[in-house]
Amino acid sequence: MVESNEVLKQLNNHASIRAFQDKPVSDETMNAIFEAAFAGPNMQNYQPVTFIEITDQDLKQKITDTVHMGYIASAPRFYVACVDWNRDLIGQDDEAKAVIEDRIQHYQFLEGGIVSASITLGRAQVAAESLGLGTVTMAGVMGAFELYEKELDLPKYVKPIMGFSVGYPDQEPGVKPKLPLSGSVMEGRYDEKKVEAAVNEYDKTMADYYGARDMDTNWTKHNAKLFKMIPADPRLSKYPMDKGLNLK
Repeated sequence: MVESNEVLKQLNNHASIRAFQDKPVSDETMNAIFEAAFAGPNMQNYQPVTFIEITDQDLKQKITDTVHMGYIASAPRFYVACVDWNRDLIGQDDEAKAVIEDRIQHYQFLEGGIVSASITLGRAQVAAESLGLGTVTMAGVMGAFELYEKELDLPKYVKPIMGFSVGYPDQEPGVKPKLPLSGSVMEGRYDEKKVEAAVNEYDKTMADYYGARDMDTNWTKHNAKLFKMIPADPRLSKYPMDKGLNLK
């Protein structure tokens, strides 16, 4: 049996925090978090990731009003994580720029940038929690992408993908159970029967979890409700192409 350690305990006890104390988070603390975050792997060491902190409280409130996430305006520190292929054009001659611009219009580079940003964001979250901070990551902030384009001076090839709120926790939401590993880790091939068994088991676990919160539902029912409730946004399908990431 693998012996537990502080890192494993921290990872297993993760909870998204959506309520923060009215207490500042220092620049030194955030620098330590991002140094650890950016020390991780990324696509070919292109390092196509940029975090932009939104410090204008009025803008944070506008984003909150647009996407209905109060933990943006109330967070001491709020960042937009971006795929950034613009930086790889800097210092290149015209011939190299032409090659790079052709390449980054293909889907593999958008995907590679998103994966790189996601790894960096996950590491930032772990680093923040190790220092006693709470965090929440959110894809829903992309509903405010028009505000980012208007306010953040984003060049071509720089596309926001996620939001990241950081602060000292003012809640203890508890750890949300996850699917059994048998439904998420496969050997040799994809096993549909294992997935079905894991989902059935997990539905029972989540029925108890939601029941403790006075909600009569389980994982599959809750997912069906969310998919129905959250509309598709065709603007977000077009947005990568507007940024020069043409998905060729």
